[in-house]
Amino acid sequence: MSGVFYFYKVQKNFNVYKSSAGSGKTYTLVKEYLKIALADNSDIPKSYRKILAVTFTNKAAAEMKLRVIDALKNISSANTKTESLAKDLCDVLKIAHDILVKRATKLLSEILHNYSDFAISTIDSFTHKIVKTFAYDLKLPVNFTIETNTNEFYRKVVSALLAKIGELPELT
Repeated sequence: MSGVFYFYKVQKNFNVYKSSAGSGKTYTLVKEYLKIALADNSDIPKSYRKILAVTFTNKAAAEMKLRVIDALKNISSANTKTESLAKDLCDVLKIAHDILVKRATKLLSEILHNYSDFAISTIDSFTHKIVKTFAYDLKLPVNFTIETNTNEFYRKVVSALLAKIGELPELT
């Protein structure tokens, strides 16, 4: 996964991780995400809902989600694949390995049961969600859609323009 990944937690710092593919950026991102999410020691962990991770491509967002889920599964089952990650998280969170396993198990269950709250997305889908939330205030139709096919967009605009001929003196 190459490129830029923006990572933000409410009430904390805004971090930007920018590096080339193969530099360990994904490991760092997963660790940072889990460090925040696993700091929540409540019976039903909710802090992951306050984490926003944003990237440019759907592929990068999907990979990041998969890596977080895989890391949680591996930590929950004490799989040796994530031994160094588990050790790093125990050190950062200052907790014992068995407590980390319990938290990871709870967090994994919570994320899977409330997957829509698992906010790792692209910049455009995040922006769309914000605009949709404020559609009324922005005087947009509540059920607006975004056209990503430029040919279809131009066809609709030209069609709407031609339909106004005869109605608008300036256009006619």
